[in-house]
Amino acid sequence: MLHIVTNKNVDCYRAELDQAFQLRHKVFVEEKNWTDLARENGRETDRFDDEHAVHMLFIVDDRVIGYQRMLPSTRPHLLSEVLSDLCEGERPAGENVWEWTRYCVEPQYRERGRMLSPVANALLSGIVEWGLKTDVDTIIIEMNPLWLLRLVQLHFRVTPLGLPRVIGNEETVAVTASFDERTLTRLHEMRKASTPAGAVDS
Repeated sequence: MLHIVTNKNVDCYRAELDQAFQLRHKVFVEEKNWTDLARENGRETDRFDDEHAVHMLFIVDDRVIGYQRMLPSTRPHLLSEVLSDLCEGERPAGENVWEWTRYCVEPQYRERGRMLSPVANALLSGIVEWGLKTDVDTIIIEMNPLWLLRLVQLHFRVTPLGLPRVIGNEETVAVTASFDERTLTRLHEMRKASTPAGAVDS
């Protein structure tokens, strides 16, 4: 099940957030080798994990197996403070625009082909459902360019903000991805088509 954690309910999720920060360290430091994010305590956190961040945790049997973080574009975030060279024009900002960061899923729950895994689908669906309820309709993403086609197929309207650059031995491009009810419908269709009996789902 997907849980949304904000500054209003964070005290109820301290243990789960600790798991999420360990998952972030496992994926971004140990797998992707982003050594500048390494922490001796094995928990990847940064200055943006503040009271304005929205954390989304996918939890099964009290275990965090998927995670993502949303940051408001009207406050300092990765594109504005750390990865600004990925944006060649005016940086997108507004109450309806949030940045999607630190997406990670435990290895055994990831996709094994073109289709989104049930966990990945639930995380993306969570963004859209949350956005539709909070008047957010656009997300900023710094991602591998290979995700561009996948997002379009999921009915996000994607606009690159600049050319790809190599970051940590991986090509990365910044984009905005807008969504609406049609995006959510498409995600639900894809979930039904790709979830076999007994698979993890939300």
